[in-house]
Amino acid sequence: MTEDGAHKMRQMENSEAVETRHSGSREFYTVAQLADLLQLNEMTIYRMVKAGQLPCHLIGRIMRFRHDDIEEFLKQRRVPARGSKD
Repeated sequence: MTEDGAHKMRQMENSEAVETRHSGSREFYTVAQLADLLQLNEMTIYRMVKAGQLPCHLIGRIMRFRHDDIEEFLKQRRVPARGSKD
């Protein structure tokens, strides 16, 4: 196997390693993945983290966002429909 082929295999294995019990979703997201998922700009994600609004895990200087933390974040910001007693 070439060095490039081995590198691609490691990338695939690493990608599969973060797949979890969340019906095919990832356990952790990168800033880019989370921004894409929430349809936000990456800078918005960084600003929300800096303001303490969005929880993240720092690994060195790299940010990762746990699926369950994002679900809780979204749940806390849910606005009920008008007229609903939710």
